[in-house]
Amino acid sequence: MKNSILIITSDTNSANYEIIKKSISYFKKKRKNNYIFIGNKKKIEKKIGVLRELNFININYTSEKKYLEKSFEKAFELILQKKAKGLINLPLNKKTFLGKKYPGVTEYISEKFNLKNKETMLLYSDKFSVSPVTTHIKLKKVYNKINQTKIINNIINIDNFYKKIIGIKKPKIAILGLNPHCGVDFFGSLEEKKIIIPAIKKVKNVNVAGPFSADTVFLEINKKKINSIIGQYHDQVLPTFKYANKFQGINVTLGLPFLRISPDHGTAKNLINKKHVDNTSFIYALNFFEKYYKKI
Repeated sequence: MKNSILIITSDTNSANYEIIKKSISYFKKKRKNNYIFIGNKKKIEKKIGVLRELNFININYTSEKKYLEKSFEKAFELILQKKAKGLINLPLNKKTFLGKKYPGVTEYISEKFNLKNKETMLLYSDKFSVSPVTTHIKLKKVYNKINQTKIINNIINIDNFYKKIIGIKKPKIAILGLNPHCGVDFFGSLEEKKIIIPAIKKVKNVNVAGPFSADTVFLEINKKKINSIIGQYHDQVLPTFKYANKFQGINVTLGLPFLRISPDHGTAKNLINKKHVDNTSFIYALNFFEKYYKKI
């Protein structure tokens, strides 16, 4: 199982099986990594046919939640045994799987590895990446969840990712303010001065600057050669990232003893049994592991 990358097929009520079917040819060619699928083989083959080309670990299906839990548990077991070095999970319904306990898969995995609050959610593309300090939470809760520790954690995780895996010696990281125009139009003490600026000042030996205004920073990416932008909440950075990169991007969890990647889209239930699913982000995830396999 040397150089193995695990692929959890995830949500059975999704377009994941169509994505796998469209990607079969990828696995027919010789690759640097060994790819192992984890899921219910019977359900998949009922939808897309016999999977002779794929290595497969079968997970019994009783209910969607239990099935997903067992799939992730099997993946974690193999990673802890050092039989795999990376994980791709295809999209899933977070409500079904996580309920109210976790805001997202990022937090679920970090807690399973006893690394709660050490994780970083990064949306990566070859052009640039973005990272939200707060992830899948209600907007009215954002300002209470922003703190120096989390901002510093994201800065360090992103800096290490670019240096150790991508191979950029001095990546440039930009931090966004929380308020419009970083609060220059308002009176009183704001998050920029109380939290964001002090956090930036505490980080040493990292090329990080800010806070910048979210309405202009994306226009400066190429001019200022910015590698990564850290925003304070999910929709401050993800919409522009997705617009600029379409499906040429992936969701990466940093701060773990392995790399976890997910395609940058949802379950796409409306595309079940249709031929025009877009597998670009899944292929991008696979190619990422192929390109950087020696550094992971």
